[in-house]
Amino acid sequence: MALSLTAEFAPGERVALRPDLALPDWALLADRAGREALAAAMAVAGRRERWAALDDAEDAVRRTVLLGFAAFGAPPSVMEIAASTGLDRDAVRTALARLTERDIVVLDETGAVAAAYPFSAEATPHRVTLAHFGTTVHALCAVDALGIGGMLGADTLIESRCAASGAPVTLRTEDHGHTLAKLAPADTVIWYGIAHAGGCAARSGCALKLFFRSEPDLVAWRTRNGEYPGYRLSAPVAFQLALALFTPMLGGGQRADTATTVSL
Repeated sequence: MALSLTAEFAPGERVALRPDLALPDWALLADRAGREALAAAMAVAGRRERWAALDDAEDAVRRTVLLGFAAFGAPPSVMEIAASTGLDRDAVRTALARLTERDIVVLDETGAVAAAYPFSAEATPHRVTLAHFGTTVHALCAVDALGIGGMLGADTLIESRCAASGAPVTLRTEDHGHTLAKLAPADTVIWYGIAHAGGCAARSGCALKLFFRSEPDLVAWRTRNGEYPGYRLSAPVAFQLALALFTPMLGGGQRADTATTVSL
């Protein structure tokens, strides 16, 4: 559905996290509704303003956190980030605070990393097992789960559940996370809810990006939750959207069989 946004983000527009890294990669998302959905999410979260122009410390800490989740299934500590990046602990804490203001990282009340898109340190309905890494992580939402493999260049097994019925939903990616190879049930659809509150997508919009085992399940859920706007996406289109957003996150999607894993 079309949404009225105060700061529109046009399909095709990109945000430069640094001069050599911009996202989304719109070439991976041909579907019109998918492009509109991703642009709407970028707009409502203010990604143009908040994600642009990371400094070297911010980017080093961001990358280390993402690779730490992949390598160990949990986020690295401040001490581990410092050891990996060569930054001192105060510099790491400063970078984490700035990344939190940008809504790239979420910290808990102790200052530890609670989430970094697409990962959650807490259990969610979306479990993703990473081939090569041998780890299982939790994704913040359905689309984040679909994008993890492409970001890391790793095949994945995604185990989630229908938000209406609780029934299992299983997906598998191949070709280093870039091909959707299995979908069960075959009629699975995704609701891509558009919301942003408190300056944090992880605690607002992510809760509305959900798997449904069938169209009737989505319709039933929408009957009860009709106040939340969004887009109904087929699984292949949602997968394209996820790749468009997350494949560039680490510089184009590094293959797990050749990537240098973070050293902590």
